[in-house]
Amino acid sequence: MRYRFAAALFSTIAASATAAGTSDIASVERVVDRFNAARAAFDEAALGNTLAPDYQEISPVGDVDDRAKVLGFYRADQRRAGPAIERADRRTSLHGTFAIETERLSFTMTRPDGVAATRSMRVRYVAVRGGGVWRLLSAQYTPMPPAK
Repeated sequence: MRYRFAAALFSTIAASATAAGTSDIASVERVVDRFNAARAAFDEAALGNTLAPDYQEISPVGDVDDRAKVLGFYRADQRRAGPAIERADRRTSLHGTFAIETERLSFTMTRPDGVAATRSMRVRYVAVRGGGVWRLLSAQYTPMPPAK
């Protein structure tokens, strides 16, 4: 009898943890989606809502940008047209109040000679949960060599 009760209790706890983990993964993915949508729209306020106060970003050229610099780059008056971005290979893992998400971003642009070129980069996002809300703590953009 005790064994059945313990097994049922363990099963309930494991199911709750799995459901919470699935919910947290979806929440992290949503904050990354909101971050990327705000960047694309040059919506500084929406972008600010996705970033932790001590956010840091490593750009594709290796610069380290703090939260204020990132927000300044995406002000509405700085808006420029950019290529459509395709996202793939999303992987998200939870580590308590931290989460790591990695994905590939690809975009096609037209070079000055008129030839289209597709480029890709890997992005690693680090999110932190505080006050029941996930926010991005960091992003790192690593260019991938063009396919040969």
